[in-house]
Amino acid sequence: MDTFEQPKPFDPNWHRYCPQKSFPPYRHIPGVTPHPIRDPRGHSYGIEEEHDAEPLPPEFWQENEDYLYGVDLYNFAYWWEAHEAWEGLWHQAEDTYRLFLQGLIQVSAAFIKYHMRMLRPLRTLSTAGRDKLRQVVVECDNVSGNYMGLNLPMFLETADVFFDPFFADSLTEDTYLRGSAKPLIRLTK
Repeated sequence: MDTFEQPKPFDPNWHRYCPQKSFPPYRHIPGVTPHPIRDPRGHSYGIEEEHDAEPLPPEFWQENEDYLYGVDLYNFAYWWEAHEAWEGLWHQAEDTYRLFLQGLIQVSAAFIKYHMRMLRPLRTLSTAGRDKLRQVVVECDNVSGNYMGLNLPMFLETADVFFDPFFADSLTEDTYLRGSAKPLIRLTK
C-alpha cells in the first residue's frame, strides 16, 4: 500500500446497535497506525475497558453491550477493534457461542487483510471464519439459522459472494474495488 487510507464502511449510514459507545478516532491497521493498546499514541492506550460483570449467555445478546458494540465496530469498518471487542467475550464463552464469536473474529480479521491487500491471510481467515459460522448453523436450535440476532445463512451467502472472487487464479486491483456484496451484520429479534 503506497499511501495510508482508512478502511471505508460498506454503508456509512448503517443502523447502530450500541450508539451509546462512540467509535475510536481511527481504524487500526497493523503496521500502519499506532497500536491502539500498546503504543502511547494508540486510541485506547491506558484506557480500562468496562465489561459486563458477569458474562451474559447468548440468549441475552440484546443486552450484551460488548457484543453489540463489536457488531457496530465491524459494520463501520473498525475490523481490528471489532475483533478485540468480541475476543473478550470469546475468552469466557463455551461451545456454540465460542464457535460463533471465533467465526466473527476471523471474518473481521479477513477484512483487515482485504484492506491491506494480503491475499493469503484473507483467504485463510475468511475460509476459517465462514466454516465456523456454517458449523454454528448446524448446531443452532432453530431452523432459521439465526444465532444471537444474526441470520447466519443470509450473512454467509453475502460473505461468500464478497470473498469468492479472491479465490480466483488471477486477481487485479479491480477485484478489490469491485465489492458489490456488502457483508454487513444485520441483527433481528
